[in-house]
Amino acid sequence: MGEGGVGTLRINLVWAWVQPDSPASFDWEHYDQVIGDAARGGIRVLPTIYGSPSWAAVGQNYPPWQQNVVAFGAFAAAAAQRYGTQGTFWAAHPDIPRLPVIWWQLWNEVSSSNFWDATPNAKEYVDLLRVFRQGIRAGDPSGKILLAGLFPTPIAPNSFEFRPFLRALYKRGAKPLFDGAAIHPYGLNPQVAVQRVRAMRRVMSRRGDQRTPIWVTEVGWATDGLPGPLTVSPEQQASYLVNTYRKLAAVRTLLNIAGVVWFSFRDRPGFVWFDHTGLLTKQLDPKPSWAGFVSLTGGRG
Repeated sequence: MGEGGVGTLRINLVWAWVQPDSPASFDWEHYDQVIGDAARGGIRVLPTIYGSPSWAAVGQNYPPWQQNVVAFGAFAAAAAQRYGTQGTFWAAHPDIPRLPVIWWQLWNEVSSSNFWDATPNAKEYVDLLRVFRQGIRAGDPSGKILLAGLFPTPIAPNSFEFRPFLRALYKRGAKPLFDGAAIHPYGLNPQVAVQRVRAMRRVMSRRGDQRTPIWVTEVGWATDGLPGPLTVSPEQQASYLVNTYRKLAAVRTLLNIAGVVWFSFRDRPGFVWFDHTGLLTKQLDPKPSWAGFVSLTGGRG
């Protein structure tokens, strides 16, 4: 990744992995390795805080029960204190290039019932966002809060299209609680992806939020899996990647786009389209899209 010019690595920082059994202790071993290795490659990590442990909620895709919200805030504070701008991890490892976490994202695709409870709820998310912000800022006063990336048209039961859900977040008082919004503008082609980013900016601007940046924390097309609108040939994937980044770069200032993350780096086993969006195959062989990506970053293939 480092040789290819990757600048940002988005990962799930899973609460259940750090505190699997109780809120009494923290196990950072896995994330020390991931964040440290990324920094050695010149890459800054953008963590998505996600995944309740079994003691804190009915399931990993569920927000914590009310009695465990304080523990969640303490977990967020501990993460920011460890990996943020004055993080203890960096102080303890002076040999590792200092690339602290700046942006902290709360959860993933919360307008879909695949990721938030059985029924997504804007008020519940804003309530947790308030605790999350307090926790991150307690651990790192300069930490920036990023909303969950919204999938444009989730099809799981009880899910919401991204525009009404984003409007509901504003209605519930989310505006002062975040420093960036995020979208996953998957679509038929790059033009559709850019249109969806524009649509998010329109919703935000109508709420007087023209200056808050937008992150594209996922975008991509697959080269295998069950046929569908997001499954294309390897050559088409490469073309779409280059065109998407160029189109978003062209409107970066106009739409105030803070960053764009391709999903994903490497294919994984599975038959669903998102298992095959990688720039590399499961065997780490580069696809044409990796060459396209490197041509944009100026890295080495």
